[in-house]
Amino acid sequence: MSVGAAWNCAFRLAAAIVLIVLVVVASGRRVDLIRAFDIDEEVRAERSVQSLTSARVISDDGHVERDADVERDARVDVVRPSASMESTVDDAASTSETRRDERSRSASCALHVFRHVSKTGGTTMRFLFDRQTVLGTWEAPIPYGATEEEWTTFREAWREAAKGSAEGERETPPRALVEVRGHHPSSWSAANFERVVMEDLKILREEFKETCSVTSSYLVRRPVDQYASYYDYYVRHSQEEERAKELSGNSTKNTWGRSVHDWAAVKPDLQTRELLWKEQCVHSLRVAPFDEGHTWAEDCLVVSDEEWSRVMKMFDAFDVVGTTDRFNEFLLVVGKVAGIENLRYVYSNAGKSVHSVDKEALEKTIKNVTTRDAELYSTANAALNSAIKSAFGSIDSFRKDVLAPFESATIESSHRKYVGGKPGSEPKYKWVRAKDAKSHDVTSIELPMWVMPDGGGQARAYMISEPVVMVERSACSAPCVKGCNFD
Repeated sequence: MSVGAAWNCAFRLAAAIVLIVLVVVASGRRVDLIRAFDIDEEVRAERSVQSLTSARVISDDGHVERDADVERDARVDVVRPSASMESTVDDAASTSETRRDERSRSASCALHVFRHVSKTGGTTMRFLFDRQTVLGTWEAPIPYGATEEEWTTFREAWREAAKGSAEGERETPPRALVEVRGHHPSSWSAANFERVVMEDLKILREEFKETCSVTSSYLVRRPVDQYASYYDYYVRHSQEEERAKELSGNSTKNTWGRSVHDWAAVKPDLQTRELLWKEQCVHSLRVAPFDEGHTWAEDCLVVSDEEWSRVMKMFDAFDVVGTTDRFNEFLLVVGKVAGIENLRYVYSNAGKSVHSVDKEALEKTIKNVTTRDAELYSTANAALNSAIKSAFGSIDSFRKDVLAPFESATIESSHRKYVGGKPGSEPKYKWVRAKDAKSHDVTSIELPMWVMPDGGGQARAYMISEPVVMVERSACSAPCVKGCNFD
């Protein structure tokens, strides 16, 4: 072999060695890049989790857990073969930023007030609110039938917490859900909803417009459905008792009427009256109409134009107005506007025999005494359409992309309908009687988004007069008395 040929062979051999070394180094760097990105994703995920409250992180019933599952999937996707590593990194980083933005919004400072009027779906909303507390994502601090002192105390506590959060002095912003309902032990919040509560919300919204979401909502029901439900829940048993006494010869009183038609024909505009809440008018809605001692105040018989203008002013002030027959649409819009993520629910407080009411006949009976309620319902339907467009852009796309998947996930189990699907496991917390927690020697829980000690007014359970406390679900075998309608 000539000298030139030898040098040429040696040069080629050296070039091949250099090429192999470069390939190995490049491969190592690529593996390091993949590993480094994977580790960085894990670190960022851990930091994101740590930045949330422990209750939200370990909740088994909500978007937070699903977000974590998506993050794990994203980390696996990074190490799968792909056409472009850079594209994978960019997409994953973009997705991570989007998730952080979504978490930031969902965990932000918020106050949402729901105005509950009788037999329009309000109890279902209340139990949904209670559910948020045991998931560890919200506070529901106003009791059923709040007093002026309870509202004022909460309002100022929330204001101070919102201010502290905005100024960086409070790590976890306040997140509160409030139901305004005129009922035992006090009707103050309902009687003063228009004059005080809505004005307070207006002030808070302006005061914290840059840092907090302050929103409100209201449900209206088709008049014939609301009258039938109201009758079945509040009136039917009284008529049956009077009828039984009459048949036994113990009484001849007929203070409630003989039928739904007798009662309904003399009870004008139930929903409009309850929203306006003039005490003597609302009181008249629930008393026996043919009792000798009962008389209607003249200004309770007809909703005046001045009163109706007040109703429309309230409509304009609500962020979301919906109808009961479109409850799922209403709920999804409220979730978007208020930032409530866990919207699965179980129908609550449904009438046991309301199906026996002849609604076609009842509709004819109430036609002339529900002119304002009929207009209220029509206005609410239009308002819900506007809210959907504002929140989602298009009614058609909302129903296809948001409503349909939510409703298609609904299942029935043990004679109960779980709208939106049934969670696979239990929430972390539960409300129990305070005496039960004490007997089990279990410490009560206060969550970081709360502004009221022991959960404020929510330390009372619906229909239970005894004090209740929140505890770790796994730490106490005492029965759940609140927030457990999914159990």
